[in-house]
Amino acid sequence: MRYKIIHIRLLTRFTSFILLLTVINACNITKNVPPDDKLYMGSIVTPKGKLDKDIKDLLENSVTPKPNAGFLGIKYRLLLYNLIKEPKKPKGLFYKMKHKWGEAPVLLSQVSPRATTVRFNNLLFGNGYLRPVVSSQINTRKTNRATIQYNVEGGDRYTLDSIIFPSDSSAISRLIMLSSPQTLFKKGEYFNLAVMAAERERIDLFLKTKGYYYFVPDNLIIKTDTLHQGKAQLYVALKPGLSKASVEPWRIGDIYIYGNYTLERDSAITKQKARKEKNYVIVDKRDTYRSIVYDKAVSLKTGQVYNRNRHALSIERLMNLNTFRFVRMGFTARKDTSQTDSTSTDTANNILDTKIYLTPARKQTVRLELAGNSKSNNFVGSELSLNYRNLNLLKGAEILEVKVTGGFDWQVGGRSQLSPNAQTLNAEVNFSIPRAPSLNKKNNNRRGNPYLPRTFFSTSLEYLRRPDLYLLRSNRFAFGFNWKKRKEIENTVTLLNINAINPSNITPRFDSILSNDINLKSSFERQLIFGTKYQFTYNNTYRTNQQFNIIFNGGISFSGWPAIAIRKNADTPNTKKLFNIPLSQFVKTEFDVTVYTHLNKTLTWVNRLVGGAAISFGTSSTVPYAEQFFTGGSSSLRAFRIRTLGPGSYHTDQQQFLANESGEIKAEFNSELRYDLVKYIKLAAFMDAGNIWLRKDAGDKPGSGFNGGRDMWKELAVGAGIGLRFDANVMVIRFDLAMPLRKPWYPDGNRWVLNEIDFGNSAWRKENLILNIGIGYPF
Repeated sequence: MRYKIIHIRLLTRFTSFILLLTVINACNITKNVPPDDKLYMGSIVTPKGKLDKDIKDLLENSVTPKPNAGFLGIKYRLLLYNLIKEPKKPKGLFYKMKHKWGEAPVLLSQVSPRATTVRFNNLLFGNGYLRPVVSSQINTRKTNRATIQYNVEGGDRYTLDSIIFPSDSSAISRLIMLSSPQTLFKKGEYFNLAVMAAERERIDLFLKTKGYYYFVPDNLIIKTDTLHQGKAQLYVALKPGLSKASVEPWRIGDIYIYGNYTLERDSAITKQKARKEKNYVIVDKRDTYRSIVYDKAVSLKTGQVYNRNRHALSIERLMNLNTFRFVRMGFTARKDTSQTDSTSTDTANNILDTKIYLTPARKQTVRLELAGNSKSNNFVGSELSLNYRNLNLLKGAEILEVKVTGGFDWQVGGRSQLSPNAQTLNAEVNFSIPRAPSLNKKNNNRRGNPYLPRTFFSTSLEYLRRPDLYLLRSNRFAFGFNWKKRKEIENTVTLLNINAINPSNITPRFDSILSNDINLKSSFERQLIFGTKYQFTYNNTYRTNQQFNIIFNGGISFSGWPAIAIRKNADTPNTKKLFNIPLSQFVKTEFDVTVYTHLNKTLTWVNRLVGGAAISFGTSSTVPYAEQFFTGGSSSLRAFRIRTLGPGSYHTDQQQFLANESGEIKAEFNSELRYDLVKYIKLAAFMDAGNIWLRKDAGDKPGSGFNGGRDMWKELAVGAGIGLRFDANVMVIRFDLAMPLRKPWYPDGNRWVLNEIDFGNSAWRKENLILNIGIGYPF
């Protein structure tokens, strides 16, 4: 009963407050209205006859200015403006409250009913109401206040009955007729001026693919016949008196390429001595780029009919080489194009000389980066990296990248790990060439792909040292090809993927751990990965106007194919060696798909599904540790520390201490709701589920096997939490606080742990609340 009384009192106070505001609002909103003017309270659109709802909404939204903002009839911003006196200085809190938070009265004198009437007529006509009648009426029944009523009589809304294209014998008319199956006009649809403008643009683009460089959309007129009630006939025609240049096709003449162009040195560069080559005239005394770059990227050729698609394609390809800051292309007619006589059919002299201006990006850059990090396993650290980049190493738009990175991790707080610190040193060299061998002997230059394939070479040396445990060295080499079919689709084939893994300096302490973990011991031995890889990526997140965006990454790798030609070693039974290193044989496949659903401008729902499997075969009993899967951490199951979960339902108290669990099978699902609170601050609520497994139960790890997935759903770990993100576009700093909801190592039937949640218990918080600090979004 007590709670009901409290609720009634709160409701009474709230109602009284609203009534008080209503009274103040009624007495005060016209305070600053001049005597010869009135407060504008808004407009009403009143249809006379039939008017489609979407058109009525369009008219209402087009009315300007908008009246003062209100809520429940209370114009709160105007009320605030009137309550505060004008400050003496244009600054300070009261000035901000009056002019930023408050709102000056919108007056009737600021409204132009005549201009709105004209706008309504144009909108109605543009949407098929070809004979509209619009009138306005000012209503001043209330003192010092006024509304405006717009009476709209649309009449019949016209639909398209037929579309007739030019039928004369000229070449350009025949082309326009040829393009008619792709017309945007559809019989039975409403007459629409926006569609008419788009149709002119479509025809113009089509003609520009057939050589009509000087044609423009305004050269077309679309006549409308509205003699039939509610039906419109459209006639597409060329304007009379067009210049000869605009109605004739043009061919590409000489192609001049300025390979080292800058706007500041324009006059000096354009006067440089040119060098004639097979396909181009090169104006670049420094010979910044070899002609092979232009052969691959420029799809325009001397003697071709001008084609707008090839023009745009050449610019895109040059920019996608990532070696130019700016690319500009211009065309100049060789003869006078001012004649208006369009009767001649001789187009042999219609030549366009082409000039391509290329401004190279800075060829060499060196960048020094210092980064700090905090990880979910209580490690903090620092990383220093030196990056060198050369964008045109051999004058063929090759890209060379060299990166040397050193860093350390050190554990602070929490339960002490086995090895409290680690040092890393990585050296990496990447080299790519903007071309690749093709199975097609024909020139691929005319194809519409704006991305040139690349051949890449990569090598690296990695050191990971844990003083109390081991030193792990990894030597990598990769060679392959990368190509994009479209902007969103990318393929990477690594023909040679070599990784020599060499653990050394193993301490007695770590050796005792390996002796008690058969899977870890066999995956931690010296071994050689020698195989191939294929990676597929689909990413359409650049389409920011879509409700759904998808990122898909999937791939398959195979190691050990040289073993076919290698005999087993006599000194080590059941093994095969290459370069005197045991050869690892396995197949690994994995995928990661993320779906972004934009519910509105500030709310996004993100879902991710991750899966993978790695299977050893031949003389290998396990997959190398570096190729196995793990879970937990700031970008995975955030309620569990990294490498401490699984495999399967296996669990010991030593896992938090060792943090080295891995598996051969992985399944994970993440769901996150992201809300834009203010400009740079975002909130999130998330749930994660998943686990890792070994293919079969290991003798020393009961419950770790996948065993055909019979117990997969029973052994999923589940966690949830909330997040705070500071997103400044250039960098995102993320804080995610998570807790477990389901622990797969608990007895079957008791794995949900909602009943254990106790925020007031410090021991529970220390054991179950995980704060993840990260850079960037988790997915």
